Amino acid sequence: MANTRSLAGRDPSWGSTVSPFAGGWLVLAGRGMYLNQALSAGVEVEITEDGLDRLIERSVAVGVVPTVEVTANTGAASLRAIEDRGFRHDAAVDIAALTRPVGRGDVGAPDDIVVVPVETEAAFRRWQETSAAAWGHVAAEARLASDAFAAAANALDNEHLTLAVDTSDGRPLGCAVLTIRDGVAMLGGMSTLPVERRRGVQAALIRHRLARALDLGCDLAVTTVASGGPSERNLRRHGFSPLATIRRFTLPAAR
Repeated sequence: MANTRSLAGRDPSWGSTVSPFAGGWLVLAGRGMYLNQALSAGVEVEITEDGLDRLIERSVAVGVVPTVEVTANTGAASLRAIEDRGFRHDAAVDIAALTRPVGRGDVGAPDDIVVVPVETEAAFRRWQETSAAAWGHVAAEARLASDAFAAAANALDNEHLTLAVDTSDGRPLGCAVLTIRDGVAMLGGMSTLPVERRRGVQAALIRHRLARALDLGCDLAVTTVASGGPSERNLRRHGFSPLATIRRFTLPAAR
C-alpha cells in the first residue's frame, strides 16, 4: 500500500490508487505492475455484489484484470460471492507466504559474494538494471513499470534495497529489498541474473537481510514467493516455514 501511494505521488500517470475494500484494501498500482488486487478482503467483512462492482469498475479504469486474493481466512460467503460473479482461481499464480525467526541460526552463503546497501543514485540505477534483467523485463513497457515501482519503493524510509556483487570484480549478481514494518522484516524483490544462478546469490541476499533485520530490532521475517517453485524450496532450506497459500481469483471476462 505504501509503495503504491508513493508511486501515485511520484507519477500520477499510472493511475495508482489504494482504497478500503471489504475489511481489506484494493491496491491498484497500475498496468504492468505486480500489485493490482484486493488484499485481506472478505475476512471479517463480507465481499458484496456492490463491492465487486466497484472493484471491477476501478480495475478496468486502471487497465488491469479485476483480482481478489483469497486465503484460508477468507469467509465462505465472500468466496461464494466472487465465484458467483465469475471470478476464477488461477493456480498458476498462487503465492506461498513463509516465515522464520530472524535470529535463529545463520544462513550459509559463499565467500565470493558480498551484499551491499543501495545508498547512492548510481547504485540505485544499477539496482534497477539488475532487477529488470533478472526478472526478464526487457520490453519497454515492462522495464518502465519495473523502474517506476522501484523508484517508488526507494523513496520510502522503511525500504532497504540491496545488491549482491561478485567480490572479484564488483559485477552485480542479483538484488533484493528489505521492508521493515512494526518489528517485522519483509523480504521481497529477490532476483538473480540468469547467468549467475546456482552459485548462492539468494543465500547471500537472505543472510544479509536477516542480519540487517536483527540489527533493526526485528524478531520475525516474512516473505512471499511463487508457490511450489525453486525460490520456495530454497527459502525452506534456509529455515523458512510455510504460513499460508494465497490464491488469486481473476475475472477473465473483464480483460
